[in-house]
Amino acid sequence: MSITSSLSVLLTNSSAETLTLVSSKVTGSSSTGSISLPQTVTRGTYGGLGVPASDTPYTVEWVYTPDGGATHLSFTTKLDGKDGITIIPSESGPLAGSWQLEEHLERLGDGWLVRYYYNVV
Repeated sequence: MSITSSLSVLLTNSSAETLTLVSSKVTGSSSTGSISLPQTVTRGTYGGLGVPASDTPYTVEWVYTPDGGATHLSFTTKLDGKDGITIIPSESGPLAGSWQLEEHLERLGDGWLVRYYYNVV
């Protein structure tokens, strides 16, 4: 059986607008059922976040909002095995066109380090 890699997370908000956590979840992991994310993300970078390796493929999803919940800025990250990773960013709501979500990933030992960016356009 193949071990699914760990996920280390860095969140970067390049805007002066505060982002508030709407929801977060981990599904399918044999090692954890949740990810601890900051309730608010102001301008800057937040680290020390992540999910340990798992015996099973898993998905990590979270949603932040810049406007009290009308606009959703979400990332869905699917991990499968040592090298399988898919990241799906999504913006929806009235301010969706004002935000651009990006990510940059790299190997970090036996896991992935992913930098998730929230940028105002």
